[in-house]
Amino acid sequence: MKIELYEIYRDIYVKPTREASELALEHGYLPYMVQRYLDILGEKGALELIRAFEKPVKPVVRTNTLIVESSELKIRLENLGFKLEEIPWAPGSFWVTEKPKSPTLGATHEYLKGYYYVHRDASGLLPVLLLLHEYSGDVLDTCAAPGGKATYMAQILRKSGSGVVYANDLVLYRLKALIGHAMRMRLDNIIVLWSDARILNKRLKKRFHRILLDAPCSGEGRISVDPTRKHKTSILDLAILIKREIELLASLVDLLEPGGVLAYVTCSIAPEENEYVVNYVTRARRDLVVIDPPTRLLDYSKGVVEYRNLKFNEDLEKCIRLWPHIHGLFGYTICLLSRRE
Repeated sequence: MKIELYEIYRDIYVKPTREASELALEHGYLPYMVQRYLDILGEKGALELIRAFEKPVKPVVRTNTLIVESSELKIRLENLGFKLEEIPWAPGSFWVTEKPKSPTLGATHEYLKGYYYVHRDASGLLPVLLLLHEYSGDVLDTCAAPGGKATYMAQILRKSGSGVVYANDLVLYRLKALIGHAMRMRLDNIIVLWSDARILNKRLKKRFHRILLDAPCSGEGRISVDPTRKHKTSILDLAILIKREIELLASLVDLLEPGGVLAYVTCSIAPEENEYVVNYVTRARRDLVVIDPPTRLLDYSKGVVEYRNLKFNEDLEKCIRLWPHIHGLFGYTICLLSRRE
């Protein structure tokens, strides 16, 4: 598939209005980003989103149920001064609502023994639970480091009795973190790969019924923990990211077995990085279709099917959107795709 950067830039270019420019200046954003919020959410919703990005998110402790029961872990951590609230749609995982001055979540004996994994936010649990719903077997995690989703999938598959996670990443120092987590949590069903995910279809002979693509993106949904995301990504930078995201998704279709499911995930609320990318690839690859989530774990929002001058396939409404001001989580988008048999 030939992908031209200038075509992407032309498609996504936005000339902000005066209102967007003034709001952007007031809150420290790039104007095109605020224009997007106004276009999708309206003035009231845009302001609610901007305010939500200023609020702290609750970190998450995910129990390694291969080693310890979640009830025991809760007691242990609460005895240390933490306060935990169970996440209703992710059994064995807890929001941390209060923390002591010492120890930190990453310095307890329980953490070092591999009893739990610490997530910045609960949103990253959702694609794993949807992708592995009523499934056992091998999984390819294409951009896996530092390992939050890979270790979660390995844990679920080990609990169900079968399945190996092929965890790939291109960045070596991030792979070291993944390997460290796998060893700490005593997960022996992870095979680590080091490759650009865009060429995995040429390097791997194996095909998969489940693939996770947590694509490198602008991270616009994580402004609450990284305020630099407000002004870090210019429109040209965004176009370059989108080109890579399209290349990643298009190449991984060849590794997906007919009837298999691929989860395309970003921690971004930009339609340009989500519905636009999926629409671009499904238009070129007629054997790839967007599917409904297999279960409804929380009351998420639908995908965007029309944005400014861009119109997408109506099936993109099946994508899942998490908005900070609506769901109290990172801004997050998940699209489940299947290859026709």
